[in-house]
Amino acid sequence: MALESVIKEIKRIGFKDGLVAIFLIVATFAVMTFWSELSRDIYLADAMDSFRMGAIVGLSSAAIITLLAVLFFPHRLTLRQLPKLFGSTAFLIGILSIQLPSALVRYLPHERIQYLTEYDISFPGPSRGKSGHCEMGLWLKDRHLNRWIQFCSSRAWLKANCERGKDRIEVVEDVNRYGVKIVNYWCAWSPIKK
Repeated sequence: MALESVIKEIKRIGFKDGLVAIFLIVATFAVMTFWSELSRDIYLADAMDSFRMGAIVGLSSAAIITLLAVLFFPHRLTLRQLPKLFGSTAFLIGILSIQLPSALVRYLPHERIQYLTEYDISFPGPSRGKSGHCEMGLWLKDRHLNRWIQFCSSRAWLKANCERGKDRIEVVEDVNRYGVKIVNYWCAWSPIKK
């Protein structure tokens, strides 16, 4: 039943336009998958940067695309189609641009820093979405962001890396103005106070 309706819709809009629509849908999912992998171990300085940047990129791109459509295809567009073109373009490009700050943290020039910090453990760990929770949450006090950040971890990692008495975590991270990318971390002893 659903396949018949898809075939009817492809016949209605034409084979070439149907292929373009399918390509756009598949490309959108591919880009979203790439972006979600890109943001792993990245923590932004301001969480609202993602939405602000997505809105700015989406609206400005939609304005440019709509203007180009009016200039180059004036006979194909009606006044009713222009708001639809602008809205759908702004939404799609805005959604795809939400992860741009994570890309800026990963790819822009950065400074590598290493420091000792406090940590805490929570059970269960952070949510993994529909697949449940991590076994353990590892909270680190990030020096650059001035806030606690949480990792997904396990008791096996804790047992293998943290001997009794190690009360600090040593962190190596890449830092720029948009946020931090955690490179590595391990348990360590507090410095000896003299």
